[in-house]
Amino acid sequence: MPNLTSLKPLLYIVVFYLLAFYLSLSYWAFRDARERSPSLAFHVFATGISLLLPIFGLFIYMIIRPPLTMAERRALELETLALAEPGGAVRELRPCPSCGEPIDSQYVLCPHCKTQFSKLCPRCNKQLKLGWSVCPFCAEEVPLQGPVTTPRIAR
Repeated sequence: MPNLTSLKPLLYIVVFYLLAFYLSLSYWAFRDARERSPSLAFHVFATGISLLLPIFGLFIYMIIRPPLTMAERRALELETLALAEPGGAVRELRPCPSCGEPIDSQYVLCPHCKTQFSKLCPRCNKQLKLGWSVCPFCAEEVPLQGPVTTPRIAR
């Protein structure tokens, strides 16, 4: 029969390794749950089940966890929103210089207050700023025009 006292250090190393592995799996389940759900109850459940049922709890958690992390879900929402826009491009919004309402950067006048802040070239239909006297795209002379606002009707 072999001397068991000589195997004690090896047994301690194996037990320490298994304990470290067990705790690291539980910690991974906790971190993964935090990335996938904002719910504190879900975080506690994921950690608890992986601590109570060492390997089987992890398998149960892997089955019931949300398929996407919160970051992946947000990226998917943004991608879907971008693809839903006409032309597949994200619209660039900026505030109207007159009323401050958000408007598309391609608008020639504000749909809210009717302030005109750019114009279209009569020849090539490209957007021009109001102070430009010539179109930089087709070299067409454009008459100068200041900002135009339509008076609001008092109610």
